[in-house]
Formats: sequence, structure tokens, C-alpha cells
Amino acid sequence: MARANIKQIEAFNAVMKGGSVTNAAKNLFISQPAVSKMIRAFEESCGFTLFMRASGRLMPTPEARRLYLETEKLITGVARVENTARAIRDLERGEISVAAFAAVSLRLLPMLTARFLAERPDVRLSIVTRSSRNVADSMLTQAADFGISMVRSDHPGLRCQIFSECSMICALPANHPLARERVIDLRMLKGERLISLGREDQSSGIVLDAFDRAGVSLDASITVQMADTACMFVREGQGVSLVPSLTTIGWGSEELVFRPIQPSATMPIWIYTSAYEPMPELARKLLDTLKAGIASIEDEFRTQ
Repeated sequence: MARANIKQIEAFNAVMKGGSVTNAAKNLFISQPAVSKMIRAFEESCGFTLFMRASGRLMPTPEARRLYLETEKLITGVARVENTARAIRDLERGEISVAAFAAVSLRLLPMLTARFLAERPDVRLSIVTRSSRNVADSMLTQAADFGISMVRSDHPGLRCQIFSECSMICALPANHPLARERVIDLRMLKGERLISLGREDQSSGIVLDAFDRAGVSLDASITVQMADTACMFVREGQGVSLVPSLTTIGWGSEELVFRPIQPSATMPIWIYTSAYEPMPELARKLLDTLKAGIASIEDEFRTQ
């Protein structure tokens, strides 16, 4: 006895729902003889009669009615699988996890991923905030599909490549006299109260180098660990600060003013992916969105 196949079960369900072979054929977009052939084959696989003819109509047997309750569950499940496959194929459903340093994860990622998720309500997102040096650990423990860091990793389990570039810019109180300038020459900051990111921050070296090139000594009045903290101090009128361009998201012009600096100071942004597994297409699509968003921010400060 041959086993039933999904096409035969679909034909049986269509006859049960449509009440006739004619209606089933229309709904399945196949010929009536093809439906009749599949029903006969399904009956043979079941080992009992499914339909009786009465007054020219097909009448389902009690056995057919009982069987229909189960086959309907199967057809519904197949449709659910097909819909899920389509959603995954069209990048409408799935899960993405990202590990990133704070300057990216606190403001930039929420803004850009919000737009991304608005078009994909069935996508689940997880953002893990780590220091640049600890992003690699999250990747190696498979806590993220990709990682974004200011530090290059040579671990054999990771692919590491330059993803983008981030400029350091000057954050000023909105009412500061230097806010009228289009570009801040670091020599203009001589005598200003400076809010600095700590030595452990990846930007500290390039900021020191920029001040050296400008012939100005860096003398911080306040030292903090995160750029967002520095911006809050600037907003409260406690001084000025050099922060990554990626931290400018979400601040109103009445709170802070951001300006490019001379000499310029830039840092590479590194992307980590697994050396052993391909990145999911949905994560790759989000990565493209992030890259475009970072490029847009950098362009804004290059054109000022």
C-alpha cells in the first residue's frame, strides 16, 4: 500500500471544503480528472472509502469526516511553514543579535534599527553593549551575529575588517561663542574647560595626537568614561568635549552644537563576524543599514 503524499491530502481537503471535485479543481488550479485521480490514490493509501455518490453528489463517509479533522491540521501546518519560509526569504522574520561599543549601541543603533524594524514587525532584535575590547568575547560565545568595535581582533575564530570610519568632533553648549564657527580649530579651545574621555577609551590616543599637532596641551577639567556622559556635562555648561560623531544622534540643537575639528582626528570602526558560520541574511541587511547611517553622519560633518 503506497503512502499518501501532500498533494493527495490537499486534494482531499479541497473536496471536503468545496463539496465537489469541480470546486476542488478550481481552488487548486488543476483539472477535475487530476483531482479524481489523487482522491482515488488517497483512498487506496487509507484502505477505506472516503466518498459515496448520492443524487450525483459526493458525500463524505464518517471515516472521511474524522480524517478531515487531522488532515486540516496538517494543511494548516504546511501553510504556516510556507509562510514562515517566505518571511525568512523576504527578510521579514527572524532574530538578530548585535554586540557593539557604547557610542554605537546607545543612540545610533536604536535610531537606525527602529526604522529597520518598523518595516519588519516580526523581527526580534537583541543589542548587547560592551567595551570595544569585550565585543570579541560576545562574538566568541555566540551572543551576537556580528560585533562592532573600535579595536581590531586577531582571534582565529573571528573575521575582522574595517567597516567604516568615525570622526572626533567638538561638542559645545548651544550658547557658546564658538558655536558660531563652522569648524573648530583646536587652538580655539586653549583656556576652555575640557571634558575628556578617559585613557581607556579608544579615542584618547588620537585626541592627544590631534592636540599635539595643533600645538595645544590637553588639560581636562572633567574625565568620564562614556561620550554620552561628556555630552551631558557639556549641555549643563561645564565645558566642551571631543566626542565621536556617532554620539550626535538625538541631541537637539537647543541643547548642544557639534562641529568638525582641525586638525581632524578619525578612528576605524571594525566589524566582527564568525570565521566558521555565514552571517544570516537578515543580519547582513541590518549591517547595510548601519553602514549607510554611519556614512550619512560622517558626510554631515565633512560638508560643514
